[in-house]
Amino acid sequence: MLIKPPSLKSKDRIALLAPASRPAKPSALKRAEAVVSAMGFVPVAGAHALDTHGAMAGTDQARLSDLATALEDDSIAAIWFLTGGFGSLHLIPDLPYDTFAKKPKIVLGADDTSHLLFAMHKQAHVVTFYGNNLDRIDSKAAVERMACFFSGRAYGAGSDDIGPDYSAPLFPSMQVKDKVVADFCYSPVAAVKEGRVLAGNLTALVSLFGTRFEPQLAETILLLEDRNERNDILDRWFTTLYISNKLATVAALGLGHFENCGTRKSANMLSFEELVADRVSALNLPTCFNLPFGQSSDCAIVPLGLKASIDTGAGSLRYLESAFAD
Repeated sequence: MLIKPPSLKSKDRIALLAPASRPAKPSALKRAEAVVSAMGFVPVAGAHALDTHGAMAGTDQARLSDLATALEDDSIAAIWFLTGGFGSLHLIPDLPYDTFAKKPKIVLGADDTSHLLFAMHKQAHVVTFYGNNLDRIDSKAAVERMACFFSGRAYGAGSDDIGPDYSAPLFPSMQVKDKVVADFCYSPVAAVKEGRVLAGNLTALVSLFGTRFEPQLAETILLLEDRNERNDILDRWFTTLYISNKLATVAALGLGHFENCGTRKSANMLSFEELVADRVSALNLPTCFNLPFGQSSDCAIVPLGLKASIDTGAGSLRYLESAFAD
Protein backbone atom coordinates (compact mmCIF):
# COMPACT_ATOMS: atom_id res chain seq x y z
CA MET A 1 0.00 0.00 0.00
CA LEU A 2 1.28 3.45 -0.93
CA ILE A 3 1.83 5.73 2.08
CA LYS A 4 1.47 9.49 1.65
CA PRO A 5 2.96 12.19 3.90
CA PRO A 6 0.90 15.10 5.22
CA SER A 7 1.39 18.60 3.84
CA LEU A 8 2.81 21.32 6.09
CA LYS A 9 1.25 24.05 8.21
CA SER A 10 2.68 27.48 8.97
CA LYS A 11 5.68 27.35 11.33
CA ASP A 12 6.26 23.65 10.74
CA ARG A 13 9.91 22.64 10.99
CA ILE A 14 11.90 21.63 7.89
CA ALA A 15 15.24 19.86 8.30
CA LEU A 16 17.92 21.17 5.91
CA LEU A 17 20.38 18.34 5.28
CA ALA A 18 23.49 17.62 3.23
CA PRO A 19 23.58 13.82 2.82
CA ALA A 20 26.04 14.03 -0.07
CA SER A 21 28.32 17.01 -0.77
CA ARG A 22 28.38 20.02 1.54
CA PRO A 23 27.07 23.47 0.60
CA ALA A 24 29.66 25.52 -1.29
CA LYS A 25 30.18 27.97 1.59
CA PRO A 26 28.68 28.89 4.98
CA SER A 27 26.60 31.66 3.47
CA ALA A 28 24.83 29.08 1.29
CA LEU A 29 23.46 27.43 4.41
CA LYS A 30 22.43 30.77 5.92
CA ARG A 31 20.71 31.68 2.66
CA ALA A 32 18.86 28.35 2.66
CA GLU A 33 17.65 29.05 6.19
CA ALA A 34 16.43 32.48 5.05
CA VAL A 35 14.60 30.92 2.08
CA VAL A 36 12.72 28.46 4.30
CA SER A 37 11.91 31.20 6.81
CA ALA A 38 10.53 33.35 3.97
CA MET A 39 8.17 30.48 3.13
CA GLY A 40 6.68 30.63 6.61
CA PHE A 41 8.39 27.52 7.96
CA VAL A 42 11.12 27.00 10.55
CA PRO A 43 14.50 25.84 9.19
CA VAL A 44 16.48 23.28 11.19
CA ALA A 45 19.99 22.82 9.79
CA GLY A 46 21.63 19.44 10.17
CA ALA A 47 24.37 19.39 12.78
CA HIS A 48 26.94 18.26 10.21
CA ALA A 49 25.74 20.21 7.16
CA LEU A 50 28.99 22.19 6.91
CA ASP A 51 31.36 19.38 7.84
CA THR A 52 33.97 18.34 5.27
CA HIS A 53 35.21 14.82 4.55
CA GLY A 54 36.71 14.60 1.09
CA ALA A 55 33.96 15.58 -1.35
CA MET A 56 31.25 14.97 1.24
CA ALA A 57 29.57 16.90 4.07
CA GLY A 58 31.29 14.97 6.83
CA THR A 59 31.82 11.27 7.35
CA ASP A 60 29.21 8.71 6.39
CA GLN A 61 28.30 8.32 10.07
CA ALA A 62 27.87 12.08 10.53
CA ARG A 63 25.64 12.45 7.48
CA LEU A 64 23.66 9.35 8.40
CA SER A 65 23.16 10.72 11.90
CA ASP A 66 21.67 13.96 10.56
CA LEU A 67 19.25 12.12 8.26
CA ALA A 68 18.22 9.44 10.75
CA THR A 69 17.70 12.06 13.46
CA ALA A 70 15.42 14.08 11.17
CA LEU A 71 13.41 10.99 10.23
CA GLU A 72 12.95 9.97 13.86
CA ASP A 73 12.24 13.47 15.24
CA ASP A 74 8.46 13.98 15.47
CA SER A 75 8.93 17.76 15.52
CA ILE A 76 10.39 17.68 11.97
CA ALA A 77 7.63 17.84 9.37
CA ALA A 78 9.75 17.69 6.20
CA ILE A 79 13.29 17.11 4.96
CA TRP A 80 14.76 19.22 2.16
CA PHE A 81 18.21 18.43 0.85
CA LEU A 82 20.61 21.33 0.52
CA THR A 83 22.67 20.05 -2.38
CA GLY A 84 23.59 17.00 -4.42
CA GLY A 85 27.11 16.07 -5.42
CA PHE A 86 28.41 12.75 -4.10
CA GLY A 87 27.92 10.45 -1.14
CA SER A 88 24.24 9.76 -0.48
CA LEU A 89 24.53 6.21 -1.85
CA HIS A 90 26.71 5.36 1.17
CA LEU A 91 23.83 5.97 3.57
CA ILE A 92 21.00 3.84 2.21
CA PRO A 93 21.79 0.51 3.92
CA ASP A 94 21.37 2.00 7.41
CA LEU A 95 18.36 4.33 7.24
CA PRO A 96 15.41 3.79 9.64
CA TYR A 97 12.91 2.74 6.97
CA ASP A 98 10.41 1.30 9.45
CA THR A 99 10.26 4.64 11.26
CA PHE A 100 9.74 6.47 7.97
CA ALA A 101 6.87 4.14 7.04
CA LYS A 102 5.16 4.63 10.42
CA LYS A 103 5.73 8.39 10.54
CA PRO A 104 5.96 9.61 6.93
CA LYS A 105 7.03 13.15 6.12
CA ILE A 106 7.87 15.07 2.95
CA VAL A 107 11.38 14.27 1.67
CA LEU A 108 12.49 16.40 -1.27
CA GLY A 109 15.67 16.55 -3.31
CA ALA A 110 17.44 15.87 -6.60
CA ASP A 111 20.75 14.91 -8.21
CA ASP A 112 22.77 12.47 -6.05
CA THR A 113 20.09 12.46 -3.35
CA SER A 114 17.96 10.57 -5.86
CA HIS A 115 19.58 7.46 -4.33
CA LEU A 116 17.78 8.28 -1.07
CA LEU A 117 14.45 9.03 -2.73
CA PHE A 118 14.48 5.73 -4.64
CA ALA A 119 15.55 3.71 -1.59
CA MET A 120 13.12 5.34 0.84
CA HIS A 121 10.23 4.86 -1.57
CA LYS A 122 11.19 1.23 -2.26
CA GLN A 123 11.80 0.19 1.36
CA ALA A 124 9.06 2.17 3.15
CA HIS A 125 6.45 2.47 0.34
CA VAL A 126 6.20 6.20 1.09
CA VAL A 127 5.79 8.88 -1.59
CA THR A 128 9.07 10.81 -1.92
CA PHE A 129 9.52 13.89 -4.09
CA TYR A 130 11.99 14.60 -6.87
CA GLY A 131 12.49 18.36 -7.07
CA ASN A 132 15.23 20.94 -6.85
CA ASN A 133 17.67 20.99 -3.96
CA LEU A 134 17.75 24.14 -1.86
CA ASP A 135 20.92 25.46 -3.49
CA ARG A 136 19.03 25.80 -6.80
CA ILE A 137 16.36 28.20 -5.48
CA ASP A 138 17.12 31.36 -7.42
CA SER A 139 14.04 33.60 -7.55
CA LYS A 140 11.13 34.91 -5.49
CA ALA A 141 8.78 32.96 -7.76
CA ALA A 142 10.66 29.77 -6.87
CA VAL A 143 10.31 30.55 -3.16
CA GLU A 144 6.55 30.97 -3.57
CA ARG A 145 6.24 27.79 -5.65
CA MET A 146 8.02 25.76 -3.02
CA ALA A 147 6.04 27.28 -0.15
CA CYS A 148 2.84 26.30 -1.91
CA PHE A 149 4.09 22.78 -2.61
CA PHE A 150 4.95 22.16 1.04
CA SER A 151 1.69 23.61 2.34
CA GLY A 152 -0.62 22.18 -0.33
CA ARG A 153 -2.22 25.56 -1.12
CA ALA A 154 -2.81 27.28 -4.48
CA TYR A 155 -0.10 29.37 -6.07
CA GLY A 156 -2.49 32.14 -6.94
CA ALA A 157 -5.16 33.03 -9.48
CA GLY A 158 -3.98 30.54 -12.10
CA SER A 159 -0.94 32.61 -13.05
CA ASP A 160 1.49 30.77 -15.33
CA ASP A 161 4.30 32.71 -13.67
CA ILE A 162 3.33 31.37 -10.27
CA GLY A 163 2.55 27.78 -11.20
CA PRO A 164 -0.08 25.07 -10.81
CA ASP A 165 -2.73 24.79 -8.14
CA TYR A 166 -1.62 22.39 -5.41
CA SER A 167 -4.93 22.82 -3.59
CA ALA A 168 -6.66 20.66 -6.20
CA PRO A 169 -7.35 17.03 -5.22
CA LEU A 170 -4.91 15.77 -7.87
CA PHE A 171 -1.23 16.62 -8.05
CA PRO A 172 -0.41 19.19 -10.79
CA SER A 173 0.16 17.87 -14.30
CA MET A 174 3.22 18.40 -16.51
CA GLN A 175 3.34 19.57 -20.11
CA VAL A 176 6.23 19.90 -22.53
CA LYS A 177 6.62 23.58 -23.35
CA ASP A 178 8.41 24.89 -26.42
CA LYS A 179 9.29 28.59 -26.39
CA VAL A 180 8.29 29.08 -30.02
CA VAL A 181 5.75 26.40 -30.92
CA ALA A 182 3.55 25.85 -27.89
CA ASP A 183 2.31 22.38 -28.80
CA PHE A 184 5.61 20.96 -30.11
CA CYS A 185 6.84 17.73 -28.52
CA TYR A 186 9.50 15.34 -29.79
CA SER A 187 8.21 11.80 -29.36
CA PRO A 188 9.91 8.84 -31.09
CA VAL A 189 6.98 6.59 -30.06
CA ALA A 190 3.58 8.16 -29.34
CA ALA A 191 0.95 6.51 -27.15
CA VAL A 192 -1.16 7.01 -24.03
CA LYS A 193 -0.21 4.87 -21.03
CA GLU A 194 -1.03 4.64 -17.33
CA GLY A 195 1.22 3.55 -14.47
CA ARG A 196 2.88 4.61 -11.26
CA VAL A 197 5.50 7.31 -11.67
CA LEU A 198 9.14 6.75 -10.83
CA ALA A 199 11.41 9.72 -11.37
CA GLY A 200 15.04 10.49 -10.74
CA ASN A 201 18.60 10.82 -11.87
CA LEU A 202 19.70 8.32 -14.55
CA THR A 203 23.12 7.80 -12.97
CA ALA A 204 21.60 7.13 -9.55
CA LEU A 205 19.01 4.71 -10.92
CA VAL A 206 21.53 2.49 -12.68
CA SER A 207 23.89 2.51 -9.69
CA LEU A 208 21.16 0.78 -7.64
CA PHE A 209 20.85 -2.16 -10.04
CA GLY A 210 21.57 -5.47 -8.36
CA THR A 211 20.93 -4.14 -4.85
CA ARG A 212 17.90 -4.59 -2.62
CA PHE A 213 17.19 -0.89 -3.16
CA GLU A 214 16.73 -1.26 -6.91
CA PRO A 215 13.37 0.27 -7.90
CA GLN A 216 10.73 -1.97 -9.43
CA LEU A 217 10.39 -0.59 -12.97
CA ALA A 218 7.77 -2.92 -14.42
CA GLU A 219 4.65 -1.10 -15.66
CA THR A 220 5.88 2.26 -14.37
CA ILE A 221 6.02 5.62 -16.09
CA LEU A 222 9.77 6.16 -15.79
CA LEU A 223 10.99 9.76 -15.79
CA LEU A 224 14.73 10.40 -16.07
CA GLU A 225 17.05 13.39 -16.02
CA ASP A 226 20.74 14.11 -15.39
CA ARG A 227 23.14 17.03 -15.16
CA ASN A 228 26.74 17.84 -16.10
CA GLU A 229 27.39 14.53 -17.86
CA ARG A 230 28.92 13.81 -21.27
CA ASN A 231 26.77 11.98 -23.79
CA ASP A 232 29.04 8.93 -23.83
CA ILE A 233 28.59 8.52 -20.05
CA LEU A 234 24.83 8.93 -20.37
CA ASP A 235 24.86 6.39 -23.19
CA ARG A 236 26.68 3.92 -20.91
CA TRP A 237 23.98 4.19 -18.23
CA PHE A 238 21.09 4.16 -20.68
CA THR A 239 22.51 1.19 -22.56
CA THR A 240 22.81 -0.66 -19.23
CA LEU A 241 19.14 0.07 -18.63
CA TYR A 242 18.40 -1.27 -22.12
CA ILE A 243 20.50 -4.45 -22.21
CA SER A 244 19.40 -5.44 -18.70
CA ASN A 245 15.90 -5.78 -20.23
CA LYS A 246 14.56 -3.51 -17.49
CA LEU A 247 13.68 -0.76 -19.95
CA ALA A 248 11.48 -3.20 -21.85
CA THR A 249 9.27 -3.66 -18.77
CA VAL A 250 8.26 -0.01 -18.25
CA ALA A 251 4.94 1.33 -19.53
CA ALA A 252 6.36 4.60 -20.85
CA LEU A 253 9.47 6.76 -20.68
CA GLY A 254 9.70 10.52 -20.15
CA LEU A 255 12.98 12.42 -20.43
CA GLY A 256 13.37 15.70 -18.57
CA HIS A 257 16.00 18.43 -18.52
CA PHE A 258 19.50 17.06 -19.15
CA GLU A 259 21.10 20.27 -17.96
CA ASN A 260 24.63 21.04 -19.21
CA CYS A 261 24.93 17.63 -20.85
CA GLY A 262 26.43 17.17 -24.31
CA THR A 263 29.30 15.75 -26.35
CA ARG A 264 32.08 17.75 -24.58
CA LYS A 265 35.08 15.98 -26.18
CA SER A 266 33.46 12.57 -25.90
CA ALA A 267 34.10 9.92 -28.53
CA ASN A 268 30.38 9.63 -29.28
CA MET A 269 29.13 12.72 -31.11
CA LEU A 270 25.50 11.65 -31.34
CA SER A 271 22.94 13.68 -29.38
CA PHE A 272 21.38 12.04 -26.35
CA GLU A 273 18.04 12.15 -28.17
CA GLU A 274 19.46 9.95 -30.93
CA LEU A 275 21.04 7.55 -28.45
CA VAL A 276 17.71 7.11 -26.66
CA ALA A 277 15.50 7.10 -29.74
CA ASP A 278 17.30 4.11 -31.26
CA ARG A 279 16.61 2.01 -28.16
CA VAL A 280 13.00 3.01 -27.53
CA SER A 281 12.09 2.66 -31.19
CA ALA A 282 13.44 -0.90 -31.17
CA LEU A 283 11.25 -1.60 -28.14
CA ASN A 284 8.28 0.39 -29.46
CA LEU A 285 8.31 2.06 -26.04
CA PRO A 286 6.14 5.20 -25.69
CA THR A 287 8.63 8.02 -25.10
CA CYS A 288 8.82 11.81 -25.09
CA PHE A 289 11.57 14.34 -24.45
CA ASN A 290 11.81 17.67 -22.64
CA LEU A 291 9.26 17.19 -19.89
CA PRO A 292 9.64 20.13 -17.47
CA PHE A 293 11.35 18.27 -14.65
CA GLY A 294 14.94 18.17 -13.52
CA GLN A 295 17.11 20.08 -11.06
CA SER A 296 16.48 23.77 -11.73
CA SER A 297 14.08 25.81 -9.61
CA ASP A 298 11.48 26.17 -12.37
CA CYS A 299 11.11 22.43 -12.89
CA ALA A 300 8.06 20.48 -11.76
CA ILE A 301 8.15 18.46 -8.56
CA VAL A 302 7.55 14.76 -9.20
CA PRO A 303 6.03 12.46 -6.53
CA LEU A 304 7.41 8.91 -6.70
CA GLY A 305 4.67 6.28 -6.62
CA LEU A 306 1.62 8.24 -7.75
CA LYS A 307 -0.72 6.85 -10.40
CA ALA A 308 -0.57 8.89 -13.60
CA SER A 309 -1.41 8.92 -17.29
CA ILE A 310 1.12 10.03 -19.89
CA ASP A 311 0.45 11.02 -23.50
CA THR A 312 3.90 10.88 -25.07
CA GLY A 313 2.68 12.24 -28.39
CA ALA A 314 1.39 15.39 -26.70
CA GLY A 315 4.17 15.55 -24.10
CA SER A 316 1.77 15.64 -21.17
CA LEU A 317 1.58 13.78 -17.88
CA ARG A 318 -1.53 13.88 -15.69
CA TYR A 319 -1.63 12.55 -12.13
CA LEU A 320 -4.66 10.53 -11.08
CA GLU A 321 -4.44 11.07 -7.32
CA SER A 322 -3.21 13.43 -4.63
CA ALA A 323 0.35 13.20 -3.29
CA PHE A 324 -0.56 14.08 0.31
CA ALA A 325 -2.44 12.28 3.06
CA ASP A 326 -4.60 15.33 3.86
